[in-house]
Amino acid sequence: MASLALIRAQVESQLPGALTTYSRAEREMLLTGIPAIDEETGGIPKSALTQICAPVGNSSGKTTLLLSLMAQATRRGEFTALIDAGDCFDPVSADAAGVELSHVLWVRCGERPGMRLLEQAFKAADILIQNGGFGLIAVDLGNSEDRLIRKIPLTTWFRFARVVEKLPAALVFLSSSPAARSCASLTLQLDGGSACWQEDGALAHTQLLTGVNFTAEIVRSSTRKPVQSVRPKFTGRSQWA
Repeated sequence: MASLALIRAQVESQLPGALTTYSRAEREMLLTGIPAIDEETGGIPKSALTQICAPVGNSSGKTTLLLSLMAQATRRGEFTALIDAGDCFDPVSADAAGVELSHVLWVRCGERPGMRLLEQAFKAADILIQNGGFGLIAVDLGNSEDRLIRKIPLTTWFRFARVVEKLPAALVFLSSSPAARSCASLTLQLDGGSACWQEDGALAHTQLLTGVNFTAEIVRSSTRKPVQSVRPKFTGRSQWA
């Protein structure tokens, strides 16, 4: 009976490298700055496509997470591109959240309704990915209807996922549904945002926003267990008159 070593030698002679074990390089992660999410996911993967999904019309923590992620990236000296399909980005709030605006490219898609708006956003994303130079490319599809997002061909998501694999950048789509499906390395579902207020003794009839609570479920992850739930607590501060 042939020994295992002999069999291995025969296989390797016919198919060089067939029995060689290759270790996969550990993927670089970009922290979100929200400890509860970072502890569960390790952060947002670079060289990969990520989906952050939240229902339209509800306070879900999506903006909080986006601004915190942008702040983490720009503090590291990385350039960030934000494709703003819903014209939702507020530079003043971003600056207050710690985003270095000098490191942000803000792409506004105008007010074209429906599918034309989505097409413009995807064309802008394609141009930025092809040119490179960004550590984070975020595409906020705003309040685009779920039925329109689901019309985006799976081949489009697949192409974005394959192209970004070759770049040291995190590609993040914010939408109402996980339309990219298996093309995404990480999918987060956000829901249940609630604000925490307290009276400000210095000013009459004034309250301060001291916290935002929301839930985040890991729907898909290529680096962690497929389904987990986390409940991150983010503490911010703004004045409400």
